Amino acid sequence: MLGRRQIREKILQAIYAYNIGGNSIEYVEKKMFQSIEEIYDLYVYELNLLLAVKEYALEIIERKKQKRFATEEEKNPNLKFVQNRIFQLLEENKARKEYSAKHLELSWHLNNNYPAMIFKKFLTSRSYFEYMENPTSDFEADKKIILKLFLKYIADNDIMYEWFEELKLSWADDMHIANNMVLKTLKSIEEGKPFKTLIQVLKSEEDIDFAKNLFRATIKYYPESLNLIEERSKNWELDRIAEIDKIILSMGFTELNHFPQVPAKVVINECIELAKVYSSSKSNVFINGILDKYARDTNKV
Repeated sequence: MLGRRQIREKILQAIYAYNIGGNSIEYVEKKMFQSIEEIYDLYVYELNLLLAVKEYALEIIERKKQKRFATEEEKNPNLKFVQNRIFQLLEENKARKEYSAKHLELSWHLNNNYPAMIFKKFLTSRSYFEYMENPTSDFEADKKIILKLFLKYIADNDIMYEWFEELKLSWADDMHIANNMVLKTLKSIEEGKPFKTLIQVLKSEEDIDFAKNLFRATIKYYPESLNLIEERSKNWELDRIAEIDKIILSMGFTELNHFPQVPAKVVINECIELAKVYSSSKSNVFINGILDKYARDTNKV
């Protein structure tokens, strides 16, 4: 699920789009929630990719068995990887199956070259070799090898990143969120326990309200926030401050002034983290200095 930091990321992206795009608040807000929903699509798409890798591995086994002069090893292959219990539980997961059936675009059947590429690289790894050579069958070992497959060959794969970005531009910004959701899902699977549901992107109406309220409030109080930025950024003219930094500071001022339920230290820390991801290397220090001094001057900490 999205934590408040990830929700703030989506708000930041939406306000930036609003400031440069000239569209209505309602239109941009709708697009923001649509992009949040599409994180779930990417999440399911990545789970389906794991199963597509398994299907490709099985296809290779079957091809070798059908060879005219198949070796004894090819006739009696090691099925440990394709029979991995994590794969079996993912295949049987009701939520994944039902969602994938309604969204056929999340299937990998028409893009088999990517699962093939991933498996061919994974096949040569020491982790795969040691897993296949180990004669014991262990659930935790099954989980561990799938985690390694995902982390190294999918999550940390520039080719996959480019492919996801090509499909949906928003996925380029959201891949780290979907990756974390997949990791949490894989780690949550336990032997002998039900595995029927998946992680929801927004966990409650409270999260939806927070996203909507902070988005609209930041836009409403944006002129007020720009005045505060100008007053407190010594030796810096407003037009010399990066647009993304203005938005992060505006979000910070808006939360500090109009969201009293969120502690000031949390607000400042969240803005610093946004700056680390979306702005320059020095911006987090600049943003921290302005917001921290403002919070102290106004007795919010």
